[in-house]
Amino acid sequence: LNVTTVSLLGVRDCELKHQSLKTSDTHIQLLQLAEYNYVEVIQCKVEISRVIQYCGMHSHISAVANARLEYLQEVSRVKCYHAFQEGTFSIGLGGIVTKLKPNTTTVHSILLAGTINHDGTCKGTQFSDPYGTWHNVVVDGTVRISVKSSYVPVHLNSGKVMLRSGTVCTLSDGFCIDFDDGYSYWKPMPTSSCNFHQYNVLYEGTAVKMNGIMDTIHQTIYTLVSQDTTFALTAGGSQAVCGYTLLTTEHPKLFILEAEKGNTFAERRDIPVENLDIFTYVNSKFVYVEKHIRHQMTSLYRDVIQQRCELEKEVLKNTLSFATLQPDEFAYRLMKGPGYMAVTAGEAVHVIKCIPVDVIVRRTKECYIELPVTVRNTSLFITPKSHVLTKMGTIRECSYELPTLYRIEDTWIELIPEPRVRRTSLQQLQPMTSMSWNYLTPGPLASSGIYSQADLDKIRDHIMFPAEKPALLNSMARGITGHVMPDDTMSIYNLLDEASLNKIAESTAKRIWGGFITFGSATAGVFGVLLVVRLIKLAIDTMIHGYALHSAYGCSLYVLGAIWSSLTHLLLYLARGTAKRSHTDGRADPEEQRSSEPVETVLSQSLSQNNPSNQPTSPQVTDSETIVYTDLQKRLREY
Repeated sequence: LNVTTVSLLGVRDCELKHQSLKTSDTHIQLLQLAEYNYVEVIQCKVEISRVIQYCGMHSHISAVANARLEYLQEVSRVKCYHAFQEGTFSIGLGGIVTKLKPNTTTVHSILLAGTINHDGTCKGTQFSDPYGTWHNVVVDGTVRISVKSSYVPVHLNSGKVMLRSGTVCTLSDGFCIDFDDGYSYWKPMPTSSCNFHQYNVLYEGTAVKMNGIMDTIHQTIYTLVSQDTTFALTAGGSQAVCGYTLLTTEHPKLFILEAEKGNTFAERRDIPVENLDIFTYVNSKFVYVEKHIRHQMTSLYRDVIQQRCELEKEVLKNTLSFATLQPDEFAYRLMKGPGYMAVTAGEAVHVIKCIPVDVIVRRTKECYIELPVTVRNTSLFITPKSHVLTKMGTIRECSYELPTLYRIEDTWIELIPEPRVRRTSLQQLQPMTSMSWNYLTPGPLASSGIYSQADLDKIRDHIMFPAEKPALLNSMARGITGHVMPDDTMSIYNLLDEASLNKIAESTAKRIWGGFITFGSATAGVFGVLLVVRLIKLAIDTMIHGYALHSAYGCSLYVLGAIWSSLTHLLLYLARGTAKRSHTDGRADPEEQRSSEPVETVLSQSLSQNNPSNQPTSPQVTDSETIVYTDLQKRLREY
């Protein structure tokens, strides 16, 4: 027999597997990838204002060409460092300026060439400078010397040195000319393939290292909580740099070096203010808060599981109470399935696993609570739930509404008393509570947030603008006054956005269109005046044409031809031609002339009256002429 004996005296304690982390103290360096560094710049500016005079016989002084001039003296690296360290600067042949102090400007009067005595005598000599050569001259001048020292930022990625005046120089050149402070020199930064200078040490000391499996992944966490420094960073990948192993973290700019004290990666020094990234600081805070919340939530989850285990213990205790009253029910609950029976024996209960056998459902005339079966030609019964074979069964009333049901191979069978398959499925109780909580990581909290990377760069530029404003104003003022501007310092395109350019284009188009409208209005006015003049002229021409047609044809429809000048000319032409023929045929039959008088217009003209002196001025007609005009149809028929 397969027997399991269970004690009725109690339940064992919970055995939960907690995710334990191994903690240890270790010496680390927290490194930040730097964008800027500092370099010391020595600047020397020597301005010379000299006056050249010719020293003649008997110390007579006379002027020479290009005598007065101001210029910037070239200063070498050696002279500049000597002036800064020793406080002396040599000019020309034997001219030495002393007592120079760093970060000050001094003015000295110096004799550059020749000799001048207190009694007014002079002695000339030869003098040469970049602007010419003179003989027998005395050169007197004023020298303004500025010696300055400062630490200026260096952009490591681009290799650019940004001077205080706004001038941008190349780091590898080692020198450049500043428009304000003269010749600028700096020592080149140590070059190394390791690039130790590109890292700033944020923390160096002891931190807590935690190793373990979290979320099925082996993780290593470095954490520190102190008065000045607080962080919790998870080590990711590794980078080998010149024998050192740098561990990457959630933040792309932060690295962790685990090394012994004294064998560190870089020396800790003051961090340039340009490298103090407020966003890195805030993001590291978020990372720490995320890990802190994770730890607290994990502890809370463990506590909930512990309470659940205690509740399960109470359920098992209640199950043990069924052992003495209902052993079969106890076996079914304990083993969570049929095929078991329990036998109580003192303070223990024996759970026996029955041997499964093949059975055949037996037809009966009575209804039983148990399932009638046949085993090896023997009539037996199967108890509900535990499925244990018994010899006797419990009779019950048969009912089609409330039949006896058994599940055989995932199929429900009704016994009434004939067995048949149930068509409808049975309802099964189901608990409503379920474990649905899972910890959701906030994702790359150190490198992302509510703003994009472009927005973060804009905010950073806004924060850095007050520091860059004086340099920009200086560069703009130099450009306006005609001085040389450094390349890539500013662009007018940045002053105008797309909306401003569109507004300028629209304003220009409106002005041009307004000019066209004004010109069109003026032109329309001129055309209006011309139209009025043309109408007046047309009215006068119509009146004149009407008068001419009335004179030729009288009051008839021909007068309407005055509206069209071409028709008027045609009618007058026809009338003039008829008049000529009438003059040719002037000696017609008197009877015919008399018969036509009522419808003709007779015009008599006496040439003798118009020419009283009887002198021939035109083809002369001695007798009076009679001109007869007939109607247009008659003339057309004549043609």
